[in-house]
Amino acid sequence: MSAISILLGFCVAVCVICCLALALFRNFYVRLHYLAPVTTVAFVPLLIAVVIREGVGQAAMKSILVFAALLLINAVLTHATARADRVRKLGHWTADPNEQIPGSSISRS
Repeated sequence: MSAISILLGFCVAVCVICCLALALFRNFYVRLHYLAPVTTVAFVPLLIAVVIREGVGQAAMKSILVFAALLLINAVLTHATARADRVRKLGHWTADPNEQIPGSSISRS
């Protein structure tokens, strides 16, 4: 078994685990967190596999640029998606003074 096969197998395993988590969890905000490993954790071995297979060339440089773009855009897109869902549900994105935020120890009253 080659190093490329192992790296690609790891990528597939991470993607399958994240897909299962998306299917199992029902809370939108929890499900949103399971999209990030696909674009970060699974992409690194894929990038290494491309560099091993193609060498340092045009394909490797394009893969690095795609990885950098995904790394930058992922957090912004996740935050924008969560904010858009909150606005759709509540009509605003700011916290109400009486709102109980799960996991927060700060009292808002």
